[in-house]
Parts: sequence; C-alpha cells; structure tokens
Amino acid sequence: MIDAISAGPITVFLMGAHTNLALFLMTNPHLKRNVEHIYAMGGSIGTSCSSSKNDTGPCGEIGNLFPQDSNPYAEFNMFVDPFAAYTVLHSGIPITLVPLDATKTIPTDENFFSAFEKEHDTYEAQYSFESLKMVHDTMSKDDFFEKYCMWDSFMVGVALSQMRNSQTNGVGENEFADMEYVNITVVTSNEPYGISDGSNPLLEEGYSPKFGVDKNGVHSGHVQLGMEDPYCLVEGQKGKCQDGYTKKVSGKEAVQVLIATIAKPNRDKTSLLGKEFYKSFLDVMNRAEQSGRFNIRSQFPYYEEKLYKLDFGTRVKGKVVVFDMDMSAGDFLALFYLLKSPQELIDLKLLLC
Repeated sequence: MIDAISAGPITVFLMGAHTNLALFLMTNPHLKRNVEHIYAMGGSIGTSCSSSKNDTGPCGEIGNLFPQDSNPYAEFNMFVDPFAAYTVLHSGIPITLVPLDATKTIPTDENFFSAFEKEHDTYEAQYSFESLKMVHDTMSKDDFFEKYCMWDSFMVGVALSQMRNSQTNGVGENEFADMEYVNITVVTSNEPYGISDGSNPLLEEGYSPKFGVDKNGVHSGHVQLGMEDPYCLVEGQKGKCQDGYTKKVSGKEAVQVLIATIAKPNRDKTSLLGKEFYKSFLDVMNRAEQSGRFNIRSQFPYYEEKLYKLDFGTRVKGKVVVFDMDMSAGDFLALFYLLKSPQELIDLKLLLC
C-alpha cells in the first residue's frame, strides 16, 4: 500500500474492515494527501429514524449483526474495528459511504436472479452467477430474494459512476443511487466515558492511553466484548451497545460524509429489472471485452503458467485505485465488476484481501 499511495494521487475502495487503511494513515500521515477519495461499503445510518432512545421496529434495529440482542445499531464492516473506521472517517479525506440504508433497497430479487440465470455468457458472469446460486441454494427462497443484497457490487457501481461523472456533473452525481450529505461519526465505545472496566484495549489500567486518545473522551467507555456481552444486554429491551454505529451527530465529532440513501429505479419502465444498477451489472458482467482467456474449471488439468503483459497502446489510463476486500462472495462479484470496467476509468494498482 505504501508503494501504491506514494506514487501519487489514488482512490481507495473499502469492502470490509477499515483496519488496513487506518494503520497506513496512522503510520504514514505524510502520505494522506495522496488519497484523493475513499469509497466504502458499510455502516448503518438510520436516516429516517429519530434520535429518540425509544425507537422501535426497523429504526430500532438498523444494523446487521447477528444476533442483535446486544447491538442493534452496527453494520458488520464497521463493528469489526470501530476505532479503525473512526480513524478513516475523521482523517479529513473525502468519503462516499454506501451504508445498509441504501443496500437494503437493492436486494438480489427474483427478477434479477432470473435474468442473470438466463444470461451469464462470460467466464466472469458464470463464476459470479454460480457464487450467487450457492448462496441462493443454502438460504430459504424468501430470505435470499429479500435479504441478500448487492452490497459491495452496488458500492462499486456507485463509485465508478460518481468517478465517471465527476468532471461534468456535481459532486456525488451517479446513475445508481440518490445521495445526500450527512454529519456522522463512528461510535467506538459506550457511555459513560472515563470508566476502567478492563474492556477497552486503548485504556489499559496503569498504562498511558494508546494512540493519544483522551482518557475521558469518546473512546474511553466500555467496549463490547462479543455478541453476548452482559454489559450490552437489557432484559426485555433492545441492546444498549453501539460499537461500530455510524451515528448522526453534531458538534466537534461530526464529519460530513456523502451518503447513498436509496437505489435509483430503472429508467426503462418496461423492464422487469426494477433498479438501474441491475441492468448495468448484467451488461458489464456479460461484456465480451476484458473477459478471461480460459475457463479454469475445464482447462485446469492443462494449465501452464504464462505471464500476459497488457498492451494498452496509446490509451489513457483512468484513476489509480486500491481495492481492499474481504473474501466474501459479494466482494468477488464487486471485484469482477470493477475489473471489467474500461481502463480509461480506473487503473487498479493494488488488491488487498
């Protein structure tokens, strides 16, 4: 990552926990200026919820942790390392966030799945469909079509469209999602602050606070210890812990972030594909250009290692990108969608898994 970012202006895509980038920023603060923009899939804002502590229903359980008994607010990517997410969010680098609020509006619904089943002509499309089908076959039909969303690939679509339109339209303009600026932070510990109960690794008793955190500040409260942490459980009510919650706030803790709020409908009103991104995803994945050279499943017994050096001739390369992903099926779909994008749009320099 140091080499890629040192080389000059770069864009970072985050598909999972923010740990890698946070460590980079803390150890190489002089290179922060080279990161032009961060696009991340993660968080759960609850943009339509009030700030009342008595929220119930969907607003009271806006995260995706399981079970939600202890923390109904956090999304997994943020929950894995809240302090890293906080560090990235508060870095001063422009951020576009695609949270659960938006991804919940673009599930892999039955019409999309059926269309993908009928049309997966390239090796990348075949791999991606088979990956989705494996998930489909292990979930109940209703759960898959309603709850398995296009999380990471949707974020990549929004990011690429925003990058493509940044020179001609306003900031955040894209084909696939409505956007708005929201003031948020990432909750890293729970009130009351300034306690010492042994849960917080940043404030070990008898030692100076790590990373210069204030021993009575927002990082000084109880840190959730697992999904059944007794501190977080409240009998007969939703859990009280908020570690990893991308929370709307005001004041000095607030950071203005561009947030995707809802997936845009398909502009073709006659199509069975309800969202504009469904169409783009299928078009890109089935594009003959930048397709694989062979089918690894059928040709692996005859495989030989050979290096193909790409020759782009006089074609101008796009923005330099670092892609930080985990190993989920959704992340691989997002990676293929990214790799099949025109070279004039992105120049992938580094892949972190």
